[in-house]
Amino acid sequence: MERENHLEETLQEDLKEVAEETLRLEERLAQTEAELKALKDRYLRLLADFDNYRKRMAEELKAREEEGVLKALRALLPVLDDLERALEFAEAKPETILQGVRAVREGFYRILSTLGVEEVPGEGEAFDPRHHEAIGLLPGEAGKVAKVFQRGFRLGAHLVRPARVAVGQEKSPEEEGVE
Repeated sequence: MERENHLEETLQEDLKEVAEETLRLEERLAQTEAELKALKDRYLRLLADFDNYRKRMAEELKAREEEGVLKALRALLPVLDDLERALEFAEAKPETILQGVRAVREGFYRILSTLGVEEVPGEGEAFDPRHHEAIGLLPGEAGKVAKVFQRGFRLGAHLVRPARVAVGQEKSPEEEGVE
């Protein structure tokens, strides 16, 4: 009987320990669930904030693109006005059309300059594949631009359009008639 009492006491102590451990684990589980819920809420807020940020940036980018187009159009419209005036003037005095077209071209170059656009160096300059597109060879100093067929332009470090050029090539002895 004493043994049964001892077993009963041991069993009661074990049950008490299991019950205490269960309570601790349930408290820990509740804390972990609360932390998980808080982290999930935080994650969802961050996700929503990021989505809002992405939408704002897309709208801002679109607005800046439109701003750039408007700036370019406002700068180019005077060229259209000059062309209109040149045509009116040419109808009155056809011999002066060349003079009017030259004036429009100079005005256009001034506008490009105010926008920060520079012409790519051309004839006589060293051929540079970063700024020139070779479309042929012509007699001339080897490695130098012999003729520009289409002007190139750059805006700061950005190439807007490469210059289309013919590159100089020294004549071979056969071409010069030397034997």
